[in-house]
Amino acid sequence: MTLRQRQEQLASQIKSVDNEDVLALLEQELSFFINSHSSDITDGLSSYQIDELISLAQEPSDKDTVTEEEYRKATGKWRTK
Repeated sequence: MTLRQRQEQLASQIKSVDNEDVLALLEQELSFFINSHSSDITDGLSSYQIDELISLAQEPSDKDTVTEEEYRKATGKWRTK
């Protein structure tokens, strides 16, 4: 499919949409992709925030995992009468 054919197909599909909410959503998504060609999701973050994200991304995925035995011990007092 050529670029022109794809544009015509999309235009036709958009013209057939009767739902204002769907069109608003489509417009929002399209605007994001058209205007974000040179921006990055982290562009508005401070260097501290970027360092924090990097630190969190490098943490082991099981960092806060506890064993069932540790869980039962920690929550045991909740189950007493």
